[in-house]
Amino acid sequence: MYSSSLKIQINEELLLNESIQWSRVIKEKIKHVINFSAFRKAFKSDDMSFAIIQWMYKTILKIFNLVYLNLIENNYHSKIWREDTKIILKKSNKLNYSISKTYRIITLLNCLNKVAEKIIAVQLSYTAEINDKLLNFDQMKDRKQRSAINAVLNLVHDAQMMKSRENMLICLLLNVKEVFDHVALKQLIKILIKLKISVNLINWVKCFLQNRIIDLAFDDECQKSKKISTEISQDSFISLILFLIYIRYLFSKIRAKFENLQSLSYIDDVMLYIERRNIDKNVKILKNAAKITFT
Repeated sequence: MYSSSLKIQINEELLLNESIQWSRVIKEKIKHVINFSAFRKAFKSDDMSFAIIQWMYKTILKIFNLVYLNLIENNYHSKIWREDTKIILKKSNKLNYSISKTYRIITLLNCLNKVAEKIIAVQLSYTAEINDKLLNFDQMKDRKQRSAINAVLNLVHDAQMMKSRENMLICLLLNVKEVFDHVALKQLIKILIKLKISVNLINWVKCFLQNRIIDLAFDDECQKSKKISTEISQDSFISLILFLIYIRYLFSKIRAKFENLQSLSYIDDVMLYIERRNIDKNVKILKNAAKITFT
């Protein structure tokens, strides 16, 4: 989709007039993220679960606050937190295990890493709520009152309004496969700069997504660590909101090109629909819009 080059120069002078304010991480936010994390979540081979982290936080609260505040304020994400373990599991009751679809992959992430990711993700979601420049109004997920149910209700409402005007709604539903594998860091950084968001956040995202390492486990065997070129892991807490930002300008672009075209997106599920009386013209417009969107 875009070049995967990681040679990114950020001109901080361009960001002096930040239009999207980025508030400092506070101790209460760290406490909230740690205390409200599900302690039954799977954890890496270091055997440090959220239950242990929550107990440790009560004991050495000041150290936890100092570590996370300093790491985030200095735009750094620890190298060891950028190491993922992916386990390939066989799906049950399948006849032929020579087919890739009979397996599923789960990712084990360091729980201390999950805390850092969740702090940034929560802060980004909050920023999206108080500033409408970060995301489009029709981008769902990871936002208040932006669930899958809200997306369906929006579509039903628009369909009823079109029916009252004696027009038809033609809808194209798309599920885009492997979208997270095709997010280019260079392009993501360009979008963040265009949004004039804090240079501190941009540098943190750059650090978080670079130099990632994966361990692959299958049938009790583990492959040696390898660097990966995939920019965003779908299993990451922060990946969803970063992906929404990544496609932030896509739908406004196609709406500007095609009259009466509307869109809704729920991560990688995309809905394009249009109001007209001529079915053939509607279908043609949707085909052209989909072609422009995903090529």
